[in-house]
Amino acid sequence: MTCGLCRALVLVFLSLGGACAATAAPEITVYPDGQRVGEVMFVRFAPESELLRAACSWNGKSYRLLPAGGEFEVVLPVGLKTRPGAQHAMIYWKYADGGMGKARLPVTVCAREFGVQHLHLSREQESTYTAEETKREKRLIGAALDRVGAERHWWGSFVMPVEGRVSTGFGMQRYINGRLAYRHKGIDIAAAEGAPVRAAASGVVSLADDSFILHGQTVIIDHGHGIATLYIHLSQIDVEDGQQVSQGQVIGRVGASGVATGPHLHFGVYAYHEPVDPFFWTDLPEREPAE
Repeated sequence: MTCGLCRALVLVFLSLGGACAATAAPEITVYPDGQRVGEVMFVRFAPESELLRAACSWNGKSYRLLPAGGEFEVVLPVGLKTRPGAQHAMIYWKYADGGMGKARLPVTVCAREFGVQHLHLSREQESTYTAEETKREKRLIGAALDRVGAERHWWGSFVMPVEGRVSTGFGMQRYINGRLAYRHKGIDIAAAEGAPVRAAASGVVSLADDSFILHGQTVIIDHGHGIATLYIHLSQIDVEDGQQVSQGQVIGRVGASGVATGPHLHFGVYAYHEPVDPFFWTDLPEREPAE
């Protein structure tokens, strides 16, 4: 079985009235080839006439297509819980003249192996995971990750926010004091205390908070189209809520705030609140905005 997207998209055009019956099917592009659990797929939609609305159904959820250059786009997360094997997404659209259509996109998702990590924390550190204050910070982080900016602020690959050794990979099953606690939703990069942390891509700061007891000093950047990056355990924050930042701009400093075993940056990338592999984003296909 070949891993990846079936490039021949099955288009089923539905028409309402004679005016739209002659409307050509839109051009739909899916990239990159080869989808694995923990990655994303980009779907580009070039309408043949004025578009009223378009949405995509994938993995039991609905996603709105958003303007991207002269086309429309949706970034679909292939989350950690996605079932490997043959699947499909559906795009539905409606034109301003009343015409409607849909397209079936066959997808083959490949399984991945994720490692296991064992952490030993003090009783006080472990209790932080269920503390009442921790519930507040999880709500704030969740609200920031839920944002879906209509403007796409980034094009091309992300940059790594800090140089260092990756001490914990994405998707690992993390055991705390012998008990399975959660799947690791980003990567941990060991680096010197105070090392500069840079924005992985351009965007708008949706959260900058230095009061969290579990995640420590935290920054989240909204990159638009449902994509966000998360930077936690910082020792210093150099940006504020609502601030526009550019790729590579210093947003804070490496630290060990919150519950941490040493200085490092936890770096996460999210697509519509689904954690996805940061390394996928550092080597995206080079696709320029449509003219």
